[in-house]
Amino acid sequence: MDNEYKPTAFDTQIQTHELQMMKTILPYMEWRQQKTLAVLIKYMELQKTSQIFSSATPSVSMCEITDPHEKMLQMLSDLSEISNEHEKENIDMILNMFQMMSTYEVFFS
Repeated sequence: MDNEYKPTAFDTQIQTHELQMMKTILPYMEWRQQKTLAVLIKYMELQKTSQIFSSATPSVSMCEITDPHEKMLQMLSDLSEISNEHEKENIDMILNMFQMMSTYEVFFS
């Protein structure tokens, strides 16, 4: 389960149905064709990335949390969802540290 691929919010912005179909076809092609198609796929992903960031407000900045502390907690929580057990333990330790610091600030501010 640690190796299970879970697309990120950024991945879902970049991927298209056409790219998914091309990636599915890739293993069935001859080696030279695979290489060409793989480079084409990555080029198309790069084009899509460039399009996303050329707009005035990139859709990747979908995180509407403005509080830096809350944003950090949400980011760590999202990272935890795609992490292996060892990484999750480290992230949980950091999250616990943030919670203790917040509690400390509430009581001693």
